[in-house]
Amino acid sequence: MSTSVSGSGRIGLLTGPFRPRTWRHVLYALVAVGPLLLVVLPYAMKSTQGHGNQQMGVLVLLVMLVVVAFIGPMVERLRAQILLGEEIGHRSGVGRIGRGLFFMLVNLLISSVSFALVAGWFIVSARNLTYPIWGWAPYPDPAWGGPSPAGAVALHFAAGVVAFFFGPWLIVAVTNWQVRVARSIIGHG
Repeated sequence: MSTSVSGSGRIGLLTGPFRPRTWRHVLYALVAVGPLLLVVLPYAMKSTQGHGNQQMGVLVLLVMLVVVAFIGPMVERLRAQILLGEEIGHRSGVGRIGRGLFFMLVNLLISSVSFALVAGWFIVSARNLTYPIWGWAPYPDPAWGGPSPAGAVALHFAAGVVAFFFGPWLIVAVTNWQVRVARSIIGHG
């Protein structure tokens, strides 16, 4: 039972945060290979430089790029299948490493955006929805220049409500776009 990315895969704005499908897309964005690569790569490069062999860092980088070009598309297919129930497919023919490297770069950008959207959604929603509980702290009188404390609390809370309901819609849209991009580069197009 596969959910299509194009059409029936839309979520309602008010029901988005409460639907299991939304949380599968959130998990898909959090289990992103791109941000993980950004975390692992500097440590791999630093470990080679610590031993006094500068050329080894370039070799490690090249080996990591080739490995990611080979296994990255496979990992993306599994990730989309397991978390979203989406089939990306497999494109045969020459240029597998080239497509893999291109996909790695594009997917790194999109994965980073979707990962940042989820992190931002969690942070902004949690902070602003709880603002009425802790946001009554006094501000330095002339330094702040904003509305009354009640106005500040209401404004922050309203922003939290907007983020809470709009964030899932945006996350689902970006992750659906990510699956479409993966299909066009490494899938059956």
